[in-house]
Amino acid sequence: MPGLNQAPASAQDAAQPTIDVLGDALALIDESGVIMQVNRAWREFPVSQGAPAIPSLPGTSYLEACDRAGSQGAVHAGQVAAMARSVLSGQNPRAEMHYACERLGLTQWYKLRIAPAMLAGAPRWLVVQEAVAEPLAAERQLRLHERMLASVEQAVIVTDLSGAILFWNQAAERQYGWAASEVLGRDIVSVVPATTSQAQATQIMERLQQGESWSGEFLVRHRSGRQMPVHVTDAPMRDERGRLMGVIGISTDMTEQKKTEKALQLSNMVYQAIGEAIMVLDMAGLVVAINPAFTALTGFSEAELLGVSADVLVSAANGHFIGPDAEPVLSRTGHWSGSVRTRSKSGDDCHLWLTIDTIFDANDRGKLRICMFSAITDQKRAKETIWLQANYDVLTGLPNRSMFRDRLEHEIGKAGRSRQQLALLFIDLDQFKEVNDTLGHHVGDELLKEVAGRLVSCVREVDTVARIGGDEFTVIIGELADRASVERIAGCIVHAMAQPFHVGGNRLHVSASVGITLYPADARDAATLIKNADQAMYAAKNHGRNQFHYFTERMQLEAQRRMHLTNDLRGALGRQELELAYQPIIALATGALHKAEALLRWRHPGRGLVSPAQFIPVAEQSGIITSIGEWVYQRATDQARLWREQRDPLFQVSINLSPAQLRHRGGSAAAFVRHAAQLADLAGTRGGCAIVEITEGLLLESNQALLKELQALRDAGIQLAIDDFGTGYSALSYLRTFRVDFLKIDQTFVTNLHRGSADLAMCEAIIALAHRLGIKVIAEGIERQEQCDLLTLAGCDYGQGYLFARPLTATAMGEMLDSAADIAGQA
Repeated sequence: MPGLNQAPASAQDAAQPTIDVLGDALALIDESGVIMQVNRAWREFPVSQGAPAIPSLPGTSYLEACDRAGSQGAVHAGQVAAMARSVLSGQNPRAEMHYACERLGLTQWYKLRIAPAMLAGAPRWLVVQEAVAEPLAAERQLRLHERMLASVEQAVIVTDLSGAILFWNQAAERQYGWAASEVLGRDIVSVVPATTSQAQATQIMERLQQGESWSGEFLVRHRSGRQMPVHVTDAPMRDERGRLMGVIGISTDMTEQKKTEKALQLSNMVYQAIGEAIMVLDMAGLVVAINPAFTALTGFSEAELLGVSADVLVSAANGHFIGPDAEPVLSRTGHWSGSVRTRSKSGDDCHLWLTIDTIFDANDRGKLRICMFSAITDQKRAKETIWLQANYDVLTGLPNRSMFRDRLEHEIGKAGRSRQQLALLFIDLDQFKEVNDTLGHHVGDELLKEVAGRLVSCVREVDTVARIGGDEFTVIIGELADRASVERIAGCIVHAMAQPFHVGGNRLHVSASVGITLYPADARDAATLIKNADQAMYAAKNHGRNQFHYFTERMQLEAQRRMHLTNDLRGALGRQELELAYQPIIALATGALHKAEALLRWRHPGRGLVSPAQFIPVAEQSGIITSIGEWVYQRATDQARLWREQRDPLFQVSINLSPAQLRHRGGSAAAFVRHAAQLADLAGTRGGCAIVEITEGLLLESNQALLKELQALRDAGIQLAIDDFGTGYSALSYLRTFRVDFLKIDQTFVTNLHRGSADLAMCEAIIALAHRLGIKVIAEGIERQEQCDLLTLAGCDYGQGYLFARPLTATAMGEMLDSAADIAGQA
């Protein structure tokens, strides 16, 4: 072709010896795809079935040769031609592709690359072709190696020869505190400074360059700044031609091992120097070791006792060193202590205090028994008494909170090693407070002793029953095969506690609420298990008591939700997030508006409007209801007083009084009554403008002090209404003896109200009963005119519901009062 043998040709010829020595097959083409030059490897490249054509004659068109080969069935030739044209046209600056062909019955993979080059100032392109391993297989192999390195438990770090980090696995992240994304490309010395000398570093590199590995220990610095001992093994990393490319290092944190070695050295020093006599036995009762203090106490040398049964120390004939009283306790708990009589080498009897502890192996099998002897003195007896008082409940003889916690930790470790389950039961007695309050603490104490005995009778010998305070008990059930055994024990406890107790001539009835949590399903540590069991116990109480209840994840989430809600609610008053709405109460006979019910609303800045059904129970359980209730009462009576002064002198606001406000500890019942009475004294209108709504359940409580406080409200001029009347046990006798002003028929009787219905008969009966006792009736939940008409015909005094109005703001309620006054004036 013209131009090929002109000036550039000399440059091409000069370059020919250079490119001939290269191992890869090379061809130089111009912008039209014509071959300018090829090397020896290109001319000798093996021809494979299905491979693209490789024309070797300069001056021929590489593109046309590929097109012809493609038309003749060469599978990849067309792809090569298209790739070459895209590069020559400038669409792609460079490109490469892999393809496989058959050669001598075997599959061979090739890689072909096309990249720009300059020759004597003229644009040229290099076509490079080489035989390679299967690319996907190589990539899979690389990924496999990376996954293997990432998953090993030791820290694996790869650096190049300059020390730049190329690879950093997850174990290295945990060991050194640096994430891989933070260290890749950084110098290893800047990330993990080590206390190595320059001479040591040079020695390590020389060994690696010689193809040898190196291992040793030195101190490095963690990301936090603390120093940590590590053991490192470095190995050379080479390429396929054997050239040193970098270093792969595997390191192990030796911190715990160093601590263990130090502890073992210290233990041995203490063992030899301690003044207490120590003897170590295997599980068959043969002597494994004694310390010098034991020799001084008994006269026996170590050589005389090693491998001999410890029974030689027993003074009684045919006796055993570990007696029948100690063996069951040791088998169950691994611990025993008590006084024993032994004999010295001279034959003299010795009265000693013996403490035995068991060392377990990784499979929770007994390995050794450590026996410690000491002389019995008054001080020793005092210590024994103190130990018993510190670990056992004086009243019931059961393990106390401290011993219970130790037992639980031990059982958790045992269950973890054996991969078994355990159950923790939290038991609270129902109605126990009433026994204490009515019959005295001495009867309550006797009852607790009886309860402890029944609990022990419901469990297995290997289980632990503890009293952790008051009327609260726990049971640890270990070595669980299935949940059925837990339910049998829990069911037995519930049944046993429900049976009558005969204490001091009294026939007493209590019951038990039992919470159950499981290891490891619910939690893996003692603190969380205790909290879970406590929550499950409260769930049992909330579901009616006298039953058991399991802890669930849903309960945990609900507890967390309540905690966050409680924290937010504590500051709601101060942040002015609480507000009152008012729902009108209409006189059914005349349509007059003289009353409204004050309804509490919480407008949370993040949650929006929170339903009272959500936050009122939280306020009651946490005690926040006391301050909220006083705020509601004052705000509602302030508003009612204004409406009385400005619009209607007879207007009243009905205010819900939570039972928790009167039951909550701290005397809040009396405090609330005093607060309400003070408000009533401040202005004569306040007392008459308030109606306090209580539930009929409050009247059923045999609490004279509480009823006295309610009567004090009536004496302060505050009227009382019984809310949701008819939904529980109606307190008919209290309606006769206790002054109540209003009954509120629950909306469940109003919802399906129609002629001839049982609900209508119920409403008529309540209205007739109330009127005979001089009590007015308010019906809640009126939404249809038919309901209003039937209640009016039945003689109901007042109605409340969406038929008349939804809850209104104070402003909207004032406007409705103005409209009602205008209508009354026109009439």
